[in-house]
Amino acid sequence: MIHFQLVSLTGTKYDDEAYEVLVPARGGTVAIFEDHMPLISAAHPGVLSVRKKADDPDSELENFAINGGVVHVDGKTVRFIADDITTPDELSEQEAAAALKRAEELVRSAGSQTALEEAQHLLRHSSAKLHVARLKKRHHR
Repeated sequence: MIHFQLVSLTGTKYDDEAYEVLVPARGGTVAIFEDHMPLISAAHPGVLSVRKKADDPDSELENFAINGGVVHVDGKTVRFIADDITTPDELSEQEAAAALKRAEELVRSAGSQTALEEAQHLLRHSSAKLHVARLKKRHHR
């Protein structure tokens, strides 16, 4: 087991033992287990997932929508720090879908390269929020 801390500007979202932490990165998802090599890396907007026990199925993963952030691993502890981390309880599928539509419109109407990059970042984060909301709905049936 590895100790995992998930911290945002609004407080600690998770602080407990975990078997596996899945962090979205630019090149794909990084799976972090106990005794992982030391690492400091930027995360990509997306879904961060925590598997509490080795035999937990994917349907038991605890999922969080993140808007980027920084992950620090020392082999025994994983710390993830970000400005914006959204838990499933903070999301509704309807609101997340509306936010995604607004982000898609911002991408279409971006008037500069900077505006386009910001809109694409917002689009990835909005997509992650909708995905977490849908996972929550699927797991609570």
